[in-house]
Amino acid sequence: MRVITHISVSSAAAVIAGVAAEPEAAAGIFLFGGFLDVDHISHFVTSGLPCNPAALLRSVFQNEKQLENRYSIKRGIPSNWVFPVLHCMEFALLLAAAGVILGSKLLLWGGAGVVLHLLMDVRSYPCSPGFFSIIWRILNKKQLLLAWVTHRSKVHW
Repeated sequence: MRVITHISVSSAAAVIAGVAAEPEAAAGIFLFGGFLDVDHISHFVTSGLPCNPAALLRSVFQNEKQLENRYSIKRGIPSNWVFPVLHCMEFALLLAAAGVILGSKLLLWGGAGVVLHLLMDVRSYPCSPGFFSIIWRILNKKQLLLAWVTHRSKVHW
């Protein structure tokens, strides 16, 4: 999914949450829902995206197919540890729990932002929605590795 879509939807949800609840709700949803894909930058740069501000900004508005056509970026199994940690329900629950324990409404609503982001990503990854659980990934590693092989051809660009 395009980063701009995550940012736009999260912005709209943040405005609603800010009006209905509180400014911290807006900030948590906006930051964690809109910018969770920061973990993709290293993959894009190592796959051919020029590491300059103009190219990085343009990539925000492009989908995976456009990035593949322009820079030969291929989707595949994430190679860094950041992606699996940020793109899982356990992270959302951890954020929300930390928010409750620390009394941080930003972190509490950040958990909601992560959930919003993952809901938008459901069609983008193999074996979804199970994919968005680290526990599920560990228990189903072989199935997930096989699914990555055929997933690229099934993604709806």
